Amino acid sequence: MIIFLLVVYHALCVFTKGWVAPEGVPANSVYWWLGHLISGFRIETIAFVGGYVFSYQCIELSKRNSFGSFVWKKFKRLIIPCFVFGILYYFLFRFNPEKFSWNVAFWKVANGIEHLWFLPMLFWCFLLTWAIDWILDWIRNHVPNYYRVLGWLFLLAFAGLSLLRVTGLRFGLTRVPYFIFYFYLGYWIRAEHNRIDYSGKQTVWLAVVLWVLYLFFVLLHQQATHYQMPGCTFHCPQWLLECSQLTLRLMALGHTFFGILALYVSVMVWIDKHKSPDSQPGTFLRSCSKVCYGVYVLHMFFMKYLYYYSPLPQWCCETEIGTWIMPWLVLVLTLVPSVVITMLLLKTRFGRMLIG
Repeated sequence: MIIFLLVVYHALCVFTKGWVAPEGVPANSVYWWLGHLISGFRIETIAFVGGYVFSYQCIELSKRNSFGSFVWKKFKRLIIPCFVFGILYYFLFRFNPEKFSWNVAFWKVANGIEHLWFLPMLFWCFLLTWAIDWILDWIRNHVPNYYRVLGWLFLLAFAGLSLLRVTGLRFGLTRVPYFIFYFYLGYWIRAEHNRIDYSGKQTVWLAVVLWVLYLFFVLLHQQATHYQMPGCTFHCPQWLLECSQLTLRLMALGHTFFGILALYVSVMVWIDKHKSPDSQPGTFLRSCSKVCYGVYVLHMFFMKYLYYYSPLPQWCCETEIGTWIMPWLVLVLTLVPSVVITMLLLKTRFGRMLIG
């Protein structure tokens, strides 16, 4: 679901000003809002899921690797694909023979070029959480009374750390202070999973409240960062425009935090209502699970080409209806080849190593 929303968001980036709009593409307030509604938590939720699954493997399945083994496992899973697809992306879209520098090219790839920045960042989140899991496991076995206290203190510390902005670090480290909170949030929620009851009407109401809080923080954050929001006739109050950077970051934190929790609780409520003692994921869900990593890695190749190297935007925007159709056409023309190539890659040993 989150990978799909990520691709949808990128299809709308030309309307949210996340990307430069191709020539002839007009503004669209509906797509601006839709893009910002998705953008508040979609990439952070991928980090959340990573921490959630890691916690399940460590705590419930007791699958803990030695540090060296774990580093090598995540290096193969995240860093090697970052370099393989990053080199390909660089030479397809960024290579300029007149200004080429091996040093610049290396660091563009190593830091994660374009959307691939997420992979080295996630690598460090895994390593840091491995160390935290080791500490918490030791505490649980030797001084169990302090286990939950320390677990919650880590969460609060990382929440504060996420409000800082770090610059100048390489190899994905710049974004780690921000994303480690969401990664660890997933880890800790799964660790506390057995203490939470997702059945009953109170959980449904909790999901509703979380979605309302999410929408409130979306509106508040967007209003504070835009004097006039597309499609709205009112202007931002002066006091809101004068908010400090820390206040804006707290708004963004609420925007993202409640978005993740709203989606998570909604999914848990749905699962509770539909599961049976012997229930297993369906065939379609399993197939999506197999291809989603490949879709994440590959989709940007097709989307960037369609928006910036093909005449598709100009063709679509010749008519008003074409403008409305364009992002969904780009979405389909991106998803189909991404899924097909992923499935073909997974038939090879090298492909399975990269995105299996």
